[in-house]
Amino acid sequence: MNDKRIVHAVSHTHWDREWYFTTLDTQVFALKAFTEAIDALEHHPELAYHLDGQSSLLADYLQLKPEMTERATALVRQRRLMVGPWYTQPDLFSISTESMFRNLRIGIALARAAGGCMDVLYLPDTFGSPAQLPQLAAAFGLRHILLRRGYDPEVMGATEMRWQAANGDTVTTAIMPFGYSLAHPERGGRWRNFSLAHVETETFPLIARLKQLTPCRHLLCPIGGDQVSCDADFARLIAEINAHSEDEFIASRYEAYFAALNAEELPLWQGEFRRPRLSRVHKTIGSSRYDIKRANDEAETQLIHQTEPLLALARMNGLACSEPMLEKAWRLLLESHAHDSMGGCNSDETNRDVLARCAHAQQTGEALFSLHARLLLANLAPDQDHRFLLVNGTGAPTVCVHNRVLITPTPTFRLVDEQGKPVEFILLAQEKIRKPRGVLLTPDGEVETFSADYYYRNRVDIVHAPVPPLGMALFFVQHTEPAAMPWMQSLRQTFIENACYRISWHEQNLCLFDKRNQRTLTRLLQLSDLGNDGDLYDFSPLAGDMELRSGWMELVSVKQHSAKQEMIVTSLLSLPECLDPQRAGRSEHMKSVAVTLTVTLEDALIRFHLTVDNQVREHRMQLVFDTGTPIAAVQADMPFGWISRQNQPDSARTDFTERPVDIEPFMHQLRAHDDFHFFARGLKEYEYDDRHLRVTLFRGASQLGKDDLLWRPGRASGQRLATPEAELPGLLCFDFALCLTPLAAPERVACAQRFRVNPTLWQWQRDETCVQRLDNFDVFLPAQPVQVRQLLADIPAGLAVSGVDVLYGGTLVRLFNPGEQPIPVPQAWQTCNALGEPLALRQVPPFGHVNVRVAVE
Repeated sequence: MNDKRIVHAVSHTHWDREWYFTTLDTQVFALKAFTEAIDALEHHPELAYHLDGQSSLLADYLQLKPEMTERATALVRQRRLMVGPWYTQPDLFSISTESMFRNLRIGIALARAAGGCMDVLYLPDTFGSPAQLPQLAAAFGLRHILLRRGYDPEVMGATEMRWQAANGDTVTTAIMPFGYSLAHPERGGRWRNFSLAHVETETFPLIARLKQLTPCRHLLCPIGGDQVSCDADFARLIAEINAHSEDEFIASRYEAYFAALNAEELPLWQGEFRRPRLSRVHKTIGSSRYDIKRANDEAETQLIHQTEPLLALARMNGLACSEPMLEKAWRLLLESHAHDSMGGCNSDETNRDVLARCAHAQQTGEALFSLHARLLLANLAPDQDHRFLLVNGTGAPTVCVHNRVLITPTPTFRLVDEQGKPVEFILLAQEKIRKPRGVLLTPDGEVETFSADYYYRNRVDIVHAPVPPLGMALFFVQHTEPAAMPWMQSLRQTFIENACYRISWHEQNLCLFDKRNQRTLTRLLQLSDLGNDGDLYDFSPLAGDMELRSGWMELVSVKQHSAKQEMIVTSLLSLPECLDPQRAGRSEHMKSVAVTLTVTLEDALIRFHLTVDNQVREHRMQLVFDTGTPIAAVQADMPFGWISRQNQPDSARTDFTERPVDIEPFMHQLRAHDDFHFFARGLKEYEYDDRHLRVTLFRGASQLGKDDLLWRPGRASGQRLATPEAELPGLLCFDFALCLTPLAAPERVACAQRFRVNPTLWQWQRDETCVQRLDNFDVFLPAQPVQVRQLLADIPAGLAVSGVDVLYGGTLVRLFNPGEQPIPVPQAWQTCNALGEPLALRQVPPFGHVNVRVAVE
């Protein structure tokens, strides 16, 4: 039977910025490889070459070799050197929605500045794709998506489809089911080492199999590989392949392939790409290297919910400065989101780089916040000392502040808003401090001045401070006569309670009584520990291994305030030190692991702060929650909404590239029942069984890659490289929360943001310098009336805040609809796409979003 197809052969490189090597390593190679690619393109006018869909690769190269700028950008303008739309190619299940938007925002801007951006959302190697990816592509006007991993022909059908997001956005999508190296360069897939035997034994059979997966006349054959240099004689390679093929191979580009594909009738697909049938998606990589997941969460939260909203407010009041540093902060963070980086499948040396970039991004965000808070406060009630500013980067009408420093001139004080209304707070700690010595410069030299005065350094919680959504508010410290201060009071009792719950230490476990439902959970929370025979890509249990559960807890203290109750319990776990040398079981040598759990009640939210002094290796620790009733499915958050996942009947099958176990990712929150919600910071992995919700805290792995895992037989996915730092020795901290009450979709988002965002308390005071970054720098503070206190007023009920984008001189507010009904858009709003280009939108569909351009005064 004649089944001749047109095969689009595409020359490309897949460029891991870092992996078992560092970014500096790849940049050394890039100087040679990209210079050779530019030479090849200039000498072969028919050749096109793809830089892996990442603008950062070209940006890094031109920063090191600026003399190549004119030559490189000329090729980009000719659509022969293809760059963008990503800044870095991210592992999407490990980062937040706004990080995905910033990645494309910066990537497209850099590509356009270089001459043009590729119109393909290209993800050749990331470990699966979320169901909302078409919405992300459509938000930037990208019409095509090209993927590799997570595809299962038994479930998704043909390799080409119209992929539809939950909000209705639909994008032409193609799958590379056998990867991006159908004529692998190392085995003869380029002209200088062409091998007909290789093409006949690998490439042609893969094309034949591809024909079985699609009826489309046009097929895709990527020719390239990891860190592969350009093949200058690509046209001769294609001609030689054509001489032996029944199909017609043409030298092509990804955009040309999609142009041909758009003429085909394609089926519709809705859902995510997480099936490890033809390629590994590493379903348990979400628990690799918890340290970077938590560091990334902290940096994202700072930039998205504090720095950018305040910078936007400063801009609207004519006080914005240092804006290029915001892009630098985002670039640092996005470089840590690159494939193999935020996933955690990297060397220890690379992981230290990832951690450093996350820390630098957060520090830059804090410094930007500090500078602009100071500029604004200099013009707000300048005659009053000890005033402070709070910013609300969410859609809630109030903010809750936890454990922030507040300087006061007296030990007794109260807090009030601008109308003089008292604001409730809790005093956690207070320290009396003598004012610092000064220095007076005299003709006889420096003379120290001494002060007998004191000030007070307090740690406070502020309960529901009134700050408008996407706005800021000013508060004041007022002296009061000696009176009872709102301390947390220590109590001699074994329980804490409020109007919603009573949590008691009962029979050395935590017992919760839900007052609304009149239900009791006798073992609310336990810790589970298993040996881990896996690597940094995958958890792998030992055959026959039995989980160890935390069996008891000791009560340490109970404290109470009318707005907050707190209980601390501890446990000393005895765990096997590691695996035995044969990988057949866990060591008989036991070591102690100390655990401390702080439980806090705040209205309907139960906060948990857990510390684990990890002294053992090669193990996985999980939280196990008893939800009270069997779980039918778990809803996990995804961009702008939720995805409901059920345990699959084929999760034990062994005819996949890795076992399709029912362990799944989430961003920030889970729902096991209508009245059982879980929120977390930096935790990314869950599963469930019967009535138990399980969330992975961390797992230690001794190697980057391992052969022959129980759930992943065969070759290692990465280099067999020792990674002792990936065992995460030492003290680990975790923060998570529960809400056991029914929540509508907007309420779930609000509750998650309230838990995750702890607003910065930026205070104008002269007693203690450097409480915040840059508050001691001698800078000019211009007099400028502060008239704008809120970015966007009258937000329709049901819309939730996603973020504020202030890159490239514009201010965009992004909101989304997590509910089930469409929400009208106010007529006065200037709606646009994610690039700030005008786009008329009159309503936000369920799981949809809207970008609003905020005019600068």
